[in-house]
Amino acid sequence: MSHPTYKLTYFDVRGVAEAVRFVFAYAKVPFEDVRISHDSPADWPALKPKTPFRQLPYLEIDGEAYGQSAAFTRLVAKKYNLAGTTDEEQAHVDAIADYIKDIWNSIYKFWMEPDAEKKEKLRDEYFKTGLVEHLDVLESHLNGYGKGKFFVPSGVTWADFVVATFAFTLQKHFPATLEQREALKAHMERVNNLPGIKEWIAKRPQTDD
Repeated sequence: MSHPTYKLTYFDVRGVAEAVRFVFAYAKVPFEDVRISHDSPADWPALKPKTPFRQLPYLEIDGEAYGQSAAFTRLVAKKYNLAGTTDEEQAHVDAIADYIKDIWNSIYKFWMEPDAEKKEKLRDEYFKTGLVEHLDVLESHLNGYGKGKFFVPSGVTWADFVVATFAFTLQKHFPATLEQREALKAHMERVNNLPGIKEWIAKRPQTDD
């Protein structure tokens, strides 16, 4: 089977591009993984005006550039049957992916805070209330509509990749947050051990985020 030519451009992090990397890995589709190094800060200002939305990541498909990670991850996932099998499943997949964006927006409020004392206060407040609710919601969808295995009944989708990559980063930086979250931890391990993804994780660049 022939595939389009895919070229992903992002900073040298997992971040919001890791889900589409999982799609490629699981579907066994080759892609070019271009990473803007933090050691070459001049590269990004030169590239920025050429990107679709003046931001990273973006994905080129046969030379056509697509911005917004959720949009192009959904597009590629649909091509490889990783977006749900019905309209209803696809809506649920989209909702889970959007919800992860909501969670990240909450985390960024303290993550990007330059004042150390204020940052610690904001982080503690979020971990005590907001994060608890966010993880409760994710587990309720996983155990409810997803029947405890993946987030939709028909099987793995890009929503699972979005959640698993989020959980991996959360556990890496704040391991205590997932200590009592057996369903989410099991889900992450399930996704990370899927054929193709397991091999990708073993060989991908090791980054903090």
